[in-house]
Amino acid sequence: MIMENKLLVTDLDGTFVKDSRQVASKDKKLFVSLKDKIHLGIATGRSVKEIDFIEEQIGFKVNAKIGFNGGLIMKDGQKIFERFIETSVLLELLYYIQDNQLIYDALDGKNRIGTYQSGNQGRIWNVPLIKPQDMIHEIAPLRIYKINVRPEAGRCTSTLLDLQHKFPELSICKSGPERIEITPAEITKGQAIEYIKQTQPLEVIAVGDSENDMSMFELADTSFCLRHAASEVREAADYVIDDFYEIAQYI
Repeated sequence: MIMENKLLVTDLDGTFVKDSRQVASKDKKLFVSLKDKIHLGIATGRSVKEIDFIEEQIGFKVNAKIGFNGGLIMKDGQKIFERFIETSVLLELLYYIQDNQLIYDALDGKNRIGTYQSGNQGRIWNVPLIKPQDMIHEIAPLRIYKINVRPEAGRCTSTLLDLQHKFPELSICKSGPERIEITPAEITKGQAIEYIKQTQPLEVIAVGDSENDMSMFELADTSFCLRHAASEVREAADYVIDDFYEIAQYI
């Protein structure tokens, strides 16, 4: 069977893995039904290792994996792009986190290193949480793709604006009422899709539910947003759906 020249890229948490624990049966059934018809991809703020965890649930490997909001891109099993936070900038950022007593987790592709502790063990998947004894000395030497900081809900917007002002050389976005995602400059899901399209011209269909999906919506030919998303995220998409499997009627 000849595949259509299309790439369907979906976010994970809140979208394809709506409860952040497991792919729902109807969503899985649709995704599996498409695997020999179009190219399939996953774009997430999580690691590629965690995409592998979801591939075990659905029973096959996707064509494109975008981890860390675009910090690492895999295509057909090959790494085609990666970028880390520069060491000097990382050090400044760690001091900022320490001085402002922010809950955080730094992602190096193998572990989550930081003070974040999930109250829901089902959300952890296959990446260990490691609490460092000395954050500066333990994290600064590592190659870090992404850092999440997690202010209380009332401080999230002010912390976001302060971070964006102090670190213009980084991509910083809010991805929930209590989470801010920090990656190297120009690292977004949208940029990752653009990079993939340069290697292979494809019509892109994007599905997501968060602020970090908006760049993907902008560059996709068709975009879908889950109804539970914030209003500004819904407005950025072409269609609003209740569940992932509903895209079947449009593609």
